[in-house]
Amino acid sequence: MSLVSEPAAAGAEPGPVVIAQTLPDGTRLQEYRLTGVVGQGGFGVVYRAEDLALQRQVAIKEYLPAQLAVRLSDGTLRASGERHADTYAAGLDGFLDEARLLARFKHPGLLEVLRFWKQNGTAYLAMPLYPGRTLDRLIEARPGGLDAESMRAILASLLDALETLHMAGCVHRDVSPDNVMVLPHGDAVLLDLGAARRVIGDRVKAVTVMLKGGYAPIEQYADDPAFRIGPWTDVYALGAVLHHAIAGEVPPPAPMRMMRDTRRPLAGRVQGDHDPRLLAAIDAAMALRPEARPSSIAAFRALLQAPPAEREPARDAADAAPVFPARRTAGEAPPDAPGSGRRAAGPDAAADAASRGEPAASGAPRRAAAGSRRPRPEPAASPDGPTAARPSAPPSASPAAREEAGP
Repeated sequence: MSLVSEPAAAGAEPGPVVIAQTLPDGTRLQEYRLTGVVGQGGFGVVYRAEDLALQRQVAIKEYLPAQLAVRLSDGTLRASGERHADTYAAGLDGFLDEARLLARFKHPGLLEVLRFWKQNGTAYLAMPLYPGRTLDRLIEARPGGLDAESMRAILASLLDALETLHMAGCVHRDVSPDNVMVLPHGDAVLLDLGAARRVIGDRVKAVTVMLKGGYAPIEQYADDPAFRIGPWTDVYALGAVLHHAIAGEVPPPAPMRMMRDTRRPLAGRVQGDHDPRLLAAIDAAMALRPEARPSSIAAFRALLQAPPAEREPARDAADAAPVFPARRTAGEAPPDAPGSGRRAAGPDAAADAASRGEPAASGAPRRAAAGSRRPRPEPAASPDGPTAARPSAPPSASPAAREEAGP
């Protein structure tokens, strides 16, 4: 890291020396020593680091909004000017709020927070150093689209992770391929919620700062409380991610689709071994109007479990099976297994519930996970913070449902 100037004389206000530069290798942060840079974005940088106390490799994320911050010669960060001070501070608070939120969860599909702290005028978050590649890099390497086997493990992880967040009253609001880490064994980890970027975007009124075109639904573009954010918001983004992964193309941004929808549905045009029910579920998730989408992850799962439409009669039990096996907690016998005492729920109830945009009823696959093999954690009460508001009912919900969902 090269310095472009030295600080001002003693007693004077120190001048910035490096604009939004990363810290050099060997820098000590608490019990960690930095050993390299993993990646850098517009609002933060991720370092590779050694945990000197536990003798293990970790990753350290630093809050570093490139357009708002300057690095001083002692390594500290500060706002690049008085007019950016409040926005820089608000983004820092958002970064810490997100760290507190994620630290509550212990789920293999969500980023694990080892610890977080404030230092050098900014904040840091320590997390495991995940092996693998982000989904956007994986898609780049396979321009023809990912195969069904790869999609099975990725989708199972994302559905479990999102459902865990939604059960705790949280909405991710930043599901995109660059926020999904695909591990060597095929499962995926949903990375950060982008709280700092969202807070900064809100303050500077820059939609392009807050949102990722192609993945954000139309309600995220509207500065109007009538356009409610909820689980259906993540359902759209999930559909867009799956569309990109399978078709190899980013869907058009939602505002463009509102003017003239050029997105071509996947059902009926995608070649390969992808189940038609999955393709139809993705198309349903990408409905522009929130009330036309599956309203929850449970409703999306119900579409995956629905009976195949317009297909030849199943030749055997394997052909008639749902797209993915039902979700089970650890040690639970599958439906209809010897000694289970339970029968598998028929698909009709799930399909009817999905057609109404409702979660599956008891006995239908409300807990049917797309290929999940993991127990669901018991999240704590929802904390305060911009990403932890309890999701309201979708815009099409009845007054009674909205009253139950809360403001």
